Amino acid sequence: MIHGGADKRGGVLGGARVAKGVRSGCMKESSRTMTDADRVPAAPAWWRERSDGLGTAQSLELALLHRERSPFQVIELFDHAAFGRVLVLDGYVQASQADEFIYHEMALHVPLLGRARRDTSVLIVGGGDGGALREALVHDFVTRVTMVEIDRRVIELSNQYLCINGDYDDPRVTLVVDHAGDWVRAAKARSEVYDVIVLDLTEPVGPSAALFTEGFCADLAALVSDSGVIVDSDSIFLSCGGGHFLQELSGGGENLVSVMRRTKLLPHIEVYRTKIPLYPGADFGFFLYSRDGVTLRRPVAAYQGRHYDPDIHQAAFALPRWQREWLRLERPPGAPVE
Repeated sequence: MIHGGADKRGGVLGGARVAKGVRSGCMKESSRTMTDADRVPAAPAWWRERSDGLGTAQSLELALLHRERSPFQVIELFDHAAFGRVLVLDGYVQASQADEFIYHEMALHVPLLGRARRDTSVLIVGGGDGGALREALVHDFVTRVTMVEIDRRVIELSNQYLCINGDYDDPRVTLVVDHAGDWVRAAKARSEVYDVIVLDLTEPVGPSAALFTEGFCADLAALVSDSGVIVDSDSIFLSCGGGHFLQELSGGGENLVSVMRRTKLLPHIEVYRTKIPLYPGADFGFFLYSRDGVTLRRPVAAYQGRHYDPDIHQAAFALPRWQREWLRLERPPGAPVE
């Protein structure tokens, strides 16, 4: 889940639509030029994810493969004996080779297959690891995919080390390296619309914080087609005080779920969930914002992924009672009618 803030050097990438130097596949270690970051001892050591006041954090025994500070964030690539390569941005796990497919399949196939679609356009905001792009390109009815990622180095390093990306050379793909807020505002001025918009964002502890605003939501809502949907997501925690969102705990402000519920820029919200082992708390929610309110609970095709299938699609919308009450998807017993 990757994105950042402002890069004024960005732009639509020409030629093969891949940034110069961005490789579409893994590079063998022996073929790389040694850098200072590569000289960090690679012996496994215990690493602790940042907690931002949560009072809990996961620890992993990781071997460092690469670390650098881009103009926007600290990028780290590790190796784990069981989970494979692990991408970390600003101290938060973004993806591992072992479980990334769960997030990416659920983020893309539920909105794409939840209703009949054809000649479908997809916008990915963030997504520098390339996994969301990979899943979007699975379906032949997807005819256009635009991916807007601020940090060229996340794309390059993910392709080099993580190796989960889709095909940037696919003729349906336009890769844009730019500030998503600026790009979305310009797309709105151009009257562009998309059928599925996926927000594949980091926590708002770095450059992506600029996107967790009502203004960005308003611009983004203008890009949604009449039958379109925005897919948002966040880790969910339960405490004695009730439910919490990681993005709000880490960033100290509203996440986009709260903004959309407060503003009703897109008035209809559906929620589904999954378990992603290496995300904080493992309990992960997806939020669908739409204009027409057509439910996406029932798949229209029998696509089979590694995690996703029609049964998982429907089951994902079955939320536990405490989440339904916390998200105000139903009234608690005895609660006054609003």
